Amino acid sequence: MVGDRDGLPLDGVETIMTENPRNQEALSSELPFIDLRDRPSPDILRVLAIGSPQVVHFFVMTLFQYGYARPDEWSRPLPTINQGEVMQILTKRINLFE
Repeated sequence: MVGDRDGLPLDGVETIMTENPRNQEALSSELPFIDLRDRPSPDILRVLAIGSPQVVHFFVMTLFQYGYARPDEWSRPLPTINQGEVMQILTKRINLFE
C-alpha cells in the first residue's frame, strides 16, 4: 500500500510519481480522463475538492451534512500529480429562476 508524505496509508489510493518523463507518458495512457464536455449551460456548477484523501472525504461529508450534496453525487477519488493527494468533482445543476 502506498503512503502519504508522512508514511500514513492512503486507504487503497494509488499514487503515481511523475518526476520521470516516462512516468508522464504512463500517467496519460493509464489513468482515465474525466470528460467534462457537455452542452454549455449557465446552470451547471462544478465543485472541485483537492487535498489528502482524509481532507477531501471530510469535505464531501460536511457538504452532505449541510444537505448540499450526497456522497454518491461526487466522482470517485482521483489521484493528482502530487503524491498523497486526490481530487473529487461534483457537478450540480443550479436553477437560478426558482
